[in-house]
Amino acid sequence: MKNVVYINTDRYVIKHLLQEIGAHRLRVECENAKLPYPKRMRLFYLECNDDCTFLKYKYQQGDRAVMKLDQYELPETGWTRVSLK
Repeated sequence: MKNVVYINTDRYVIKHLLQEIGAHRLRVECENAKLPYPKRMRLFYLECNDDCTFLKYKYQQGDRAVMKLDQYELPETGWTRVSLK
C-alpha cells in the first residue's frame, strides 16, 4: 500500500507560520536536530501524514524535517495530495 501525504508549498502561508514560530525557536529546533540553519524561504514546505504535520526544508543532502507543527495553526487550503512509493 502506498503512503499518502499532503504537501503545502504556499510561500505566504509558510512566511506567516515562520513568523509565528520565530527565529529563536527555529534555530533551537535546528540545533537539536543537528541541522544547519535554513537560509532560503522558498525551500520550506509543509508535509502532513496520518500522524502529524512537519515543517520540512530541502537541504542539499535531501529533504529533512526541521520541526513538528502540532501546536501551530495550519492552513486549510493549498494542500496537494502526494503518493509516496
